[in-house]
Amino acid sequence: MADGDVHRIKLRAQTLEELRAFLDGSGFDLGCRPVVHREGNEFVVEVYAPLPEVDRLRSARSVSGVDVTVVENASEVGRNRQAEVGSGNRFAARQALRGLGIKE
Repeated sequence: MADGDVHRIKLRAQTLEELRAFLDGSGFDLGCRPVVHREGNEFVVEVYAPLPEVDRLRSARSVSGVDVTVVENASEVGRNRQAEVGSGNRFAARQALRGLGIKE
């Protein structure tokens, strides 16, 4: 696990105010359309950040009502998925592709 790896992290809080106070100025990547949803009595949001950044923020913030759970190493997942992709040029043979798509 590299220090620069980005992790997918779930933040949970009892109130939206606690969640906002924790995230305010954090610089975490909330994705294109950040969504806070409810799980039971808690508000949950997923963020992406390197672990050192999360640890720094945990120690700097006085908000104690926010639970931080690391879901996965998103960088490692990405590297594993890239290994599934072929490195050859499938168009080099200059033959029509086969499959269910529309051939134009």
